[in-house]
Amino acid sequence: MTNLFIFNTDFRLRDNPALFHASQNGKALIAIFINNPKKWADHNESNIKIAFQIEHLKKLTKELDELNISLKVIHAEGISDENQKIIQFVKDNEIKEIFINKEYGFNETQRNLNLERDLKAINKKLNMFDPSVFTPESIKTQSNTFFKVFTPFSRAFRSKLMTKKIEVLGLPKRQINKIQNSDTVKNIDLTENQKNILKLYPTGEETAQNKLRDFIDQKILEYKEKRDFPAIDGTSSLSPYLSSGVLSSRQCFYEVFRNNSEENEGVKTWNSEIIWREFYKYILFHNPRVSKNLSFSEKYDNFPWSDNQSYFIAWSEGKTGVPIIDAAMKQLNATGWMHNRLRMIVAMYLSKNLLIDWRKGEKYFMQNLIDGDFASNNGGWQWSASTGVDAAPYFRIFNPITQSEKFDKKGIFIKKWLPELSSVKNIHDPSSSERNYIGYSKHLVDLKESRKKAIEVFSNFSK
Repeated sequence: MTNLFIFNTDFRLRDNPALFHASQNGKALIAIFINNPKKWADHNESNIKIAFQIEHLKKLTKELDELNISLKVIHAEGISDENQKIIQFVKDNEIKEIFINKEYGFNETQRNLNLERDLKAINKKLNMFDPSVFTPESIKTQSNTFFKVFTPFSRAFRSKLMTKKIEVLGLPKRQINKIQNSDTVKNIDLTENQKNILKLYPTGEETAQNKLRDFIDQKILEYKEKRDFPAIDGTSSLSPYLSSGVLSSRQCFYEVFRNNSEENEGVKTWNSEIIWREFYKYILFHNPRVSKNLSFSEKYDNFPWSDNQSYFIAWSEGKTGVPIIDAAMKQLNATGWMHNRLRMIVAMYLSKNLLIDWRKGEKYFMQNLIDGDFASNNGGWQWSASTGVDAAPYFRIFNPITQSEKFDKKGIFIKKWLPELSSVKNIHDPSSSERNYIGYSKHLVDLKESRKKAIEVFSNFSK
């Protein structure tokens, strides 16, 4: 009896519910990876993120082989083509049962529902597992509805967290038979810059586990005090592993609570960041419109965003004339990653000061981030643009100069990415004479006037 496991965004062997259960009730197990460049492009997945996942998969292949589990690669043209290819594979290989972890995007949900229907038609069973800490259906308000605000969601989540012992699944069971040799997973084409970016992020499930434990042992207690300062190595740097499913949220909580409690503010604050990840997936599940390129708040579907392409290009290239914005964009373009505090600053600048559609920024991030997670990226952009769930009020607009002075006081981060500003007197906002001297660009827009305009446009639209 041969079972089939399908990899989604869950590139790990441990704490992988579908893979674990697929290994329990058969004599042989095949895992498949769907090579689908069209789907990746349609979903704006960055090349470096896909390459990162493939490098992980290569290492997983060796571990799968040791468990007598074969990895096969099938090719599809877009998400709508995946079911046909899976059905054909099931028929060709006399598969008994199929196992998959759920994803919450609208397209992925529909694919799984259609796959379940099509498999049933040939007398095959699709077993779907929820990889979340708690299923989206299980967290409800007192009135039996679903949360739309983070703080009460977090309280309900923590209540379950504290009353239910977190457990993680181990390795899948070694199979009696191995019926096929594993396929070779092919690399995707990368530019030299992208290849250099990939070198910054060591791959492998063991690497991710070690990074998690090192963060908990060495940095988590000071996380609250250090996390907002981009020049300090104060974050966990685990986001690439979490977004590709090399680590699960459940594994994070399990490791944290082994030797720590939320009496420490650093622990509590980092746990909140993991809960935010779960919250945005929860929102994606209960509100499919957000995965259809629409605002969470329907009233903003027809908001009069600016279509100033020259402003957008300047923003994307780090040429806005605002040092903290430009340094952040340089970091993104050079490393495939950006500090979370800076993500909020640059997103609010684009959507408020420039009044450019947040969806353009969201797309740019997904196409360039190694840790692009649709739910979190969408949620963060809509928070900044005031169009999303639990969003910042439209009149709350970060002043990037003030943010820079607060979180990069000595300009260490700015100097790293904009070395031409190293000798200026006011590194947070060089004077006109200093700009002229070093050739640094002027502000695209006046910060005070653009803030005033944004509030006016949002206010008039909301009437």
